[in-house]
Amino acid sequence: MNLNVPNTLRRMNASVVLNVIRQNSPLSRAQIAKLTGITKATVSEIVSDLLDEKIIYESGFSETGGLGRKGVLVNFDPDHGLGIGIDLGGTKITFSLFNLNAEILAQHQEPTYPVTTRIEFIDRFSASIQAFIEYYQVPREKLRVMGIATPGIVNHLSGVVLEGSPNLPEWDNIPLAAELTSRLNIRVILENDIRAALVGEMWRGKCRHVHSAALIGIGTGLGAALLVDGKIIRGVNNAAGEIGYMMFERSHLSQNWRNKGCFENYCSGSGLSSRIEELSGASMSAKEILQAAASGEHLPNQVVEELADYLTIGIINIVNIANVEKIILTGGVAQSASLFLPRVQANLDRHLFANTRVFVELSELKEQAPLYGIAMLALDVVYPSIRFMPDTQIN
Repeated sequence: MNLNVPNTLRRMNASVVLNVIRQNSPLSRAQIAKLTGITKATVSEIVSDLLDEKIIYESGFSETGGLGRKGVLVNFDPDHGLGIGIDLGGTKITFSLFNLNAEILAQHQEPTYPVTTRIEFIDRFSASIQAFIEYYQVPREKLRVMGIATPGIVNHLSGVVLEGSPNLPEWDNIPLAAELTSRLNIRVILENDIRAALVGEMWRGKCRHVHSAALIGIGTGLGAALLVDGKIIRGVNNAAGEIGYMMFERSHLSQNWRNKGCFENYCSGSGLSSRIEELSGASMSAKEILQAAASGEHLPNQVVEELADYLTIGIINIVNIANVEKIILTGGVAQSASLFLPRVQANLDRHLFANTRVFVELSELKEQAPLYGIAMLALDVVYPSIRFMPDTQIN
């Protein structure tokens, strides 16, 4: 390339050319120049560099429509680099293989390991990752990055889980990225699981072309992720979205919520079980409670209505602070949303106004959302020149 051209402009032009090829290939150099507005000479230099990198390849010729010289076509190679994406949950772990188009090529799921120490867990986890790589015969020379979506408060810059899930052993202040990199020799990117799922919804789900939204995960626990004006919100200590600790009335200040939190106590799978036990002394799983509520049993129906009302209050608070365009629900409890979503939407319609009104929707990606999201987040770090969602800031 011309060394007189400033490096920043050169990188910008290279990124523009690469993304035009990725989105529209096969293309000739002349077609690339026309689409980008970059000179043919500069396009040729950039294409030459990309060919050397092997992220694009030549194949075929363009149609000229006359007697002119045909142009050699260049194509984007999505399999030039591969990544491992993992959704690390308290009951199950999902492994995936993705390419440079953030497409999921393979997937495997297994139960979370029944171990009691951090070291045991990481050893088992590393072995499972290695087995996944070997089973799908992933070429190590193409393996660029591994992204992990984990519960808890995560510092995505340092790769440290600051405060983790009680369902994972000793999952606090753990340098998970460094631990796995030392064992597997792969660069590791971490993110909170709900935040990763929101990015997945932005890429492939209900939040495409949306600039302000909230994803609320209602499963064993309760959490949220926020997109505001095209930017993923993390907060000063990466704890934005920890809505499980919201309180709703003065008496809540004097109660000991322990690690669960007030909102989570009323609006989660574990919260449903706790409320049933508190009100009746019975021991029931969230699944049993939701099934009983669907059958019309009074007490289960009562606690599900309670969940709906607290969920409404939480959503109203989020909407009035952030003025989001969409609210998306995900998680195991959300799969039974037909039991409570009509009540939630009716409450919202009654209390929100024209400029704050939202409709609550269910995720269609479900368990795929964090896998797509962690693929996007990981690729954004190791291939920043590939712009999947140029109008948003995810890292």
